[in-house]
Amino acid sequence: MTLWIIFTALTLAVLALLILPLLRRPAAAPPRVDYDMVVYRDQLAELERDQERGLLTNDQVEAARTEILRRMLAAEDAEPPAGAGSLLAGDRRLRLITAALIIILVPLSAFGIYAKLGAPTMPDQPFAARGADPEFRMVQMAERLAADLTRQPEADGFVTLAETYFQLRRYPESVDAFRQAMAMGVIDSQILASMAEAMVMSNDGMVTPEARQAFQQVLTLDKEDARARFYLGLAKAQIGKNAEAVSIWRDLEKGSPAEAPWLPMLREHIQEYAKAGGFDPAKIDPVPPIPAGPPTAKGPNPHAGVPGAPPVAPEEAAQSGMPSGEAAAAVLAQSPEERLKTIRSMVAGLAARLEQSPEDFDGWMRLARAYKVLGEPDKSVAAARHAVSLKPREVEPKLALAEAQMASVKDGAPLPPEAVGTMREILSVDPENATAMYYLGAAEADAGNGGKAREMLSKVLEMLPAGAPLRAKVMDRLAALSKK
Repeated sequence: MTLWIIFTALTLAVLALLILPLLRRPAAAPPRVDYDMVVYRDQLAELERDQERGLLTNDQVEAARTEILRRMLAAEDAEPPAGAGSLLAGDRRLRLITAALIIILVPLSAFGIYAKLGAPTMPDQPFAARGADPEFRMVQMAERLAADLTRQPEADGFVTLAETYFQLRRYPESVDAFRQAMAMGVIDSQILASMAEAMVMSNDGMVTPEARQAFQQVLTLDKEDARARFYLGLAKAQIGKNAEAVSIWRDLEKGSPAEAPWLPMLREHIQEYAKAGGFDPAKIDPVPPIPAGPPTAKGPNPHAGVPGAPPVAPEEAAQSGMPSGEAAAAVLAQSPEERLKTIRSMVAGLAARLEQSPEDFDGWMRLARAYKVLGEPDKSVAAARHAVSLKPREVEPKLALAEAQMASVKDGAPLPPEAVGTMREILSVDPENATAMYYLGAAEADAGNGGKAREMLSKVLEMLPAGAPLRAKVMDRLAALSKK
């Protein structure tokens, strides 16, 4: 009912603006001849002044006076009869008809459009009923819980808050809440996997290097974790390594129970990406995402609970000087501030080691990721550039460089030119790379090149399988372009 009252008030306001000028009696304008006569009289007076000053002879004055008088007579003869003028101003009947048409047509047109595009039969939702809506209750619960945790932090509370934020699709806040819980010592494979999945969702379905590292760490705690194995395969697919992705997914398919709910979606991904890669998936051997066997470090990743610290897989920890065994447990026992300080020291050690081993590609990639999550984008870009220089024809280091270049970009802001350039380099190496094509399409849209953006994003949509997380983002972009 309230909505209809608002619609009626707006309609009446518009009608008033349109009709009042028509109903108001127009002010009578003075006849044109009156203005002309004033001008001619001024000319006669000026003529007499010039004669008194001796500027004109008597003959000149007489000739000019005669011409002015002739014009005055002609102006009087040309004056239209009284009552003639603007048809709209003078014809009251026509103005009333026009006003009546406006009163009829404007409301009919407005309500006709609303009846087609809106929902006129839908009743207002009572305020009391809004509280019965599950999502409304969930939002209220999250707000209350967040306020309680601000006053009294509690690990299990942060886990609940993170899971609630995830269900509400507030993925960045979910990641932050998971980090808080892990910093307080609540660390297991499920929580780490949930945090990594929230990272993926907050990046429009892209498995970022940080999320990939987290999923690898999940497998050191539970090598059968289906979620981590699926997303690690997706990470390979997103950098154009479809065969490696299918091999990981076939390994997951082989080890999944027959009634596993994810099997239909998994098999669809296998078929879609095999088709995109132009190979038979049955000829791809199943391979786990990381080598099987016990992890080097006993227990969870000691860095996982520290906000901004990258999860590190055990084999990478051994190569980079990260602690394992009792040393890892000692780091885990530290306060978050001490732990972060220790991690920075480890990253500095990795950087120093790479100065002595500049050809270590994997080391430079790890260093780029570490600097990125520690909030040092310039150092991350420098490390990623070094990795690109070692393998200039590989897509993975170029993607790491682009992510580092975009690290400081706020949501909704255009891509920096250097990141756009890197994405173009990726397409030159891999013309079918969906990630690079998506970001370049978004960049074209931000630059106002709607046609080019629509062409690129439509191609990305064709390349992505039905269940790909990025599809929704691409469709939103295309919908926004269609409105322009």
